[in-house]
Amino acid sequence: MSQIQSKVWEGDKLTPRIGKSRLPEWFTRTNKKQVDLAKYLKVSEAFISQVIKGDAQLSVIKMKMTADFFGCHMDDLVYWVYD
Repeated sequence: MSQIQSKVWEGDKLTPRIGKSRLPEWFTRTNKKQVDLAKYLKVSEAFISQVIKGDAQLSVIKMKMTADFFGCHMDDLVYWVYD
């Protein structure tokens, strides 16, 4: 068990925050395109680019829809950072 997992397991108060986007990985894994996700979410391709760069974040609803689009869990869409 890693040090972070151990701290979380022991009940220490670590606050998760969204780190780097994993969307590029999911586009590659599923052979889906950024334009298709943008259409599915009813947002612009520019917005998806901003999410990938870390300049914007998906709402909880859009994150759930994105997870459904890729067939994964919401947690799989970003790297989580614990402070």
